[in-house]
Amino acid sequence: MGIMPLMLALALPFTFWLFLMRDFLLGYIPVNLDTNTIYAVIKFYFNNLLNGVVPLWEPFVVLGRPFYALSICNLFNPVTQLVGILKLFGINYYQGFMIYMVAYFWIGTIGFFFLAKEIFQSRTWAYAAYIGLLFSSLGLSMFTQLTLVEILVPTVWFFYFLVAFGRQPCRRYFWGLIFSLMIAASSYLPFYFVTVVLVFVLCFVLLFGSQVRKFLSRGFSFIQKHIGVGIVGLAGLVIALLPLLVYKIIDTHGDVVAPGRHCQYASLQECYERTMANEGGMLYKEIAQSGGLGERMDMSYFFSNLDQLTYGSDSLYFVSVFFFLLIALGIWLRLSRLNVLLVAMTVLIALIALGPATGVHHWLYHHVFYFRYFRNLFFFGVFFLPLLILLGVALLRNLLAFHPTDFSHKKMLVTGILFLHGCFAWFLYHQSHIISSSWLTVAVSAGLFCVYYAGLWKKGELFWIALFSLLMIVQPVQVMGYYAANAKEFQYPMPFGHVKPSFAWVRPAEPVTSDARLYQFVHYEDFYYLMSMTDAPARIGYPQSAARYTFDLSMHNTEDTLAEYARHKIVVYDHAPTIDNTIDQTYQPMDGPGQGVEVNHFDVNKLVLTTKFITKKFLVYNDSFTRYWKVFVNGQQQNLVRSNGAFKGVWVSAPTESLAPVGQSLVEFRYDPPGGQWIYILVTAAMLLFLILTLCPS
Repeated sequence: MGIMPLMLALALPFTFWLFLMRDFLLGYIPVNLDTNTIYAVIKFYFNNLLNGVVPLWEPFVVLGRPFYALSICNLFNPVTQLVGILKLFGINYYQGFMIYMVAYFWIGTIGFFFLAKEIFQSRTWAYAAYIGLLFSSLGLSMFTQLTLVEILVPTVWFFYFLVAFGRQPCRRYFWGLIFSLMIAASSYLPFYFVTVVLVFVLCFVLLFGSQVRKFLSRGFSFIQKHIGVGIVGLAGLVIALLPLLVYKIIDTHGDVVAPGRHCQYASLQECYERTMANEGGMLYKEIAQSGGLGERMDMSYFFSNLDQLTYGSDSLYFVSVFFFLLIALGIWLRLSRLNVLLVAMTVLIALIALGPATGVHHWLYHHVFYFRYFRNLFFFGVFFLPLLILLGVALLRNLLAFHPTDFSHKKMLVTGILFLHGCFAWFLYHQSHIISSSWLTVAVSAGLFCVYYAGLWKKGELFWIALFSLLMIVQPVQVMGYYAANAKEFQYPMPFGHVKPSFAWVRPAEPVTSDARLYQFVHYEDFYYLMSMTDAPARIGYPQSAARYTFDLSMHNTEDTLAEYARHKIVVYDHAPTIDNTIDQTYQPMDGPGQGVEVNHFDVNKLVLTTKFITKKFLVYNDSFTRYWKVFVNGQQQNLVRSNGAFKGVWVSAPTESLAPVGQSLVEFRYDPPGGQWIYILVTAAMLLFLILTLCPS
């Protein structure tokens, strides 16, 4: 099959998926929960990028903080660049984001097709696996938890290139391996990817030891012959890790804190003490009591209550009931090493994801450093989907390999089929709210297998694979309909237009309010301000990610005191206020231009002011202080003073004859973290380069 017929074959069921999800794609049902967060981050990034600025700072929320999402939100992926490119062609940010989401999801399912093709050495069976993943919960949950797609897609492609490279080492597969690793390094936290790869290596070594030696021998031979290729690949990996490295440098210096991770199961005082002590990682109880698979994943949604799927959940996992039937039917099959590998990986990942329910995660927490730094263990559940689907397709292939010839053998198989389907139907009967398509799937499955083993319908393998592939879709179609219907209550306006931020001298006193259910989750208000690039009120509100000194100041002053002072972004003193946590109330607030201060330029990384004071003044910019902010007065770098405990201040000299016009000074505040904007430009360019290398023929 050529590339065009193959793409057409892949596009047909995907087009049907698009039709089923049309209310989401057309914006009638907006993205929800963490996908809303990711949209806000992506819009903020590309909106500023199209304004000519790589955003490094968020000046609109919690009195200013570093734009930490640069390192974890897949912003440098070439596919993500569609959002900015489409905006240039007149498509708004939300529509562009939806196109990015759908494109990335489809790319992931195509990668799964190629991975399955390498595993089964058959396009036909790979197509069945593709259908299974396309109509799993992955295409539903991405509207509430896009992170699941963003961690799964590079993992799937990595394993495809790994298997392909193991069979035939060549430059294209090597570039694909490096590119997948680069994407994984910049997609949320790479710890999920690393864990799954390590689980695979452990299981593969135990089951396929001889293959490991062959793979390593071929790999070393390839690198020896292509040393330059290996060096370029290593350079690509280093470049991809730069955003995480910058984030780690900032985090190590303690300029930014994430107190929320310490506060859920502790007193506010303990939260403050641990935060200010800059303790790395999280306590085990903070991980174990929040985000484990057992806590977040509702197993009943595999079978029951599928008509009640809520759009308010970010932990939806679902595959067609047909795959569970295949696993039940597979009990009489002889185990293959492939099936054992898939089951072993599923079990080990589950033991980790279940957190405190097993001892595995507890041991890893104490012996493997990175397990201290992430807690959403339910994210591991997304890896169950491809593993379960591959196992189901492998079992279906083995089931169809039976060709009974005598009547007694046929009778035995038909009886066994009916008995196992009857047991499964009995199991469903004792669940609640079983939807009609579940019963239909069980009934049709029993009928098809009986007809197949009885030899009543003489058709080729391709025909039967097509029938069973259609059966995989029956239940998901009804589930997707229920899901869309239940999601319609989550409607709210979403900022989608391009913004050129303007400097607001005074922050609002009250937050933007909305009756939308999303904004009942308090911290999502912050992302509204990122989307609209307007100022939030001068309040911390509750312990959350913030600049270190701002958080410290909020803990030593009442909320009203801090809000009243920091409501004015520019204030002027005759003396320098102290750097302790006492707010000096003798300031002169600037309510707007014309009081000796004018704004020349404002963007998220920089503020340029023109001042004209009769006497020497101390000017404070009430935006959070960190060590990576710099200040220049008339082009000369000056000492940036931490003022009132948390803000940026600088002395502006009295008028001198050397200034023209007399008394005028140019003051520039500039955020300049390690590497500045160039690191992120370099990462984006490197990603694009390795994509081109991967797509080019070897």
